Amino acid sequence: MLGQLITKVFTGEASIYIARLRTALVLYIVMALLGLAAIAFLLNALFTWLAFRYGHVQTSIGFGVVCLIGVAIMYVVLMVARRPPRQRARDRVQRDVASIASVAAVSNLPLIFRMLRRRKGLLLVPVGLASVWGLFMALRGYRDHD
Repeated sequence: MLGQLITKVFTGEASIYIARLRTALVLYIVMALLGLAAIAFLLNALFTWLAFRYGHVQTSIGFGVVCLIGVAIMYVVLMVARRPPRQRARDRVQRDVASIASVAAVSNLPLIFRMLRRRKGLLLVPVGLASVWGLFMALRGYRDHD
């Protein structure tokens, strides 16, 4: 979306693009409010139906218990999903290194294919490296498991 905005600035159509974004934003806000209202009315209807069936106090207690259970579940999910910042930084670095390595590999593919066409025996090198890497990862996982 940022790339589109930059190209629209250079072509002089930025105001049209921003107006479209503003219109879409307003529509999404209205849709979100209508969705929240629909959920509120459905919960109100459920509460009313249960109140007629079981009584107002019992239904209120039931809704309160369900809300507390929901809060407890969300708290547990947040505690499980939360990771220390150091681990998040390590994961980010691994993703960056992987993306740089993939870009380097893709940019060198024509050269690699040309070399492999000339020397078929070079196919043994990546197979051997992949085997060594797989063995290393298996041993590392076994060591970390204990």
